[in-house]
Amino acid sequence: MPTPITDDQVISLVPRCQRGDQAAVETLYMLYADRIYRYLLARVGDAEQAADLTTEVFVRMIERLPGFWLNRQRPAASFSAWLYRIAGNLAVDYHRRRERLEHVSLEAEPTLPATDPDPDVVAEHHESAQRLAQALQALSEDQRLVIIGKFVEEMSNSEVAAWLGKTEGAVKSLQHRALQALGRLLRITEGI
Repeated sequence: MPTPITDDQVISLVPRCQRGDQAAVETLYMLYADRIYRYLLARVGDAEQAADLTTEVFVRMIERLPGFWLNRQRPAASFSAWLYRIAGNLAVDYHRRRERLEHVSLEAEPTLPATDPDPDVVAEHHESAQRLAQALQALSEDQRLVIIGKFVEEMSNSEVAAWLGKTEGAVKSLQHRALQALGRLLRITEGI
């Protein structure tokens, strides 16, 4: 489980970043990069694209940070929500671009090193990840964030609630509805 990001860390780092402190930017990157990457991987279903989008999230963060206002009552939650909103918008843009492409890529899947498992297993895993990413796209943004927080970030209900600025009851309800919707969507994509 990732170490929670504290209000004190955010209160210390964000103003320094806004003043152009490179070390503070690097520290924020170290705190959030893996989390943002996992979120984007779940959203787009492609490791290379998730890595590229993660980089873009931090480029946009640096560009937009001077105009960001930190909520002093909930600094870590407000900054995290802002950063994940940037990531979510990039994921939506990625899917829109993909939908507009009308050609089928002729590029082969990446070559597997000899130590990888059976190619059929790898292909099946890749297909499952893509189906999950598509199903996550069909959820509301709040439902997506709850699923990512609970199952990717392994956060407790209270941590997700603080992160999203919601009550624990709302998080439980969102999680329940999201899991039901994911179940339906995944059954549909499997043709069950």
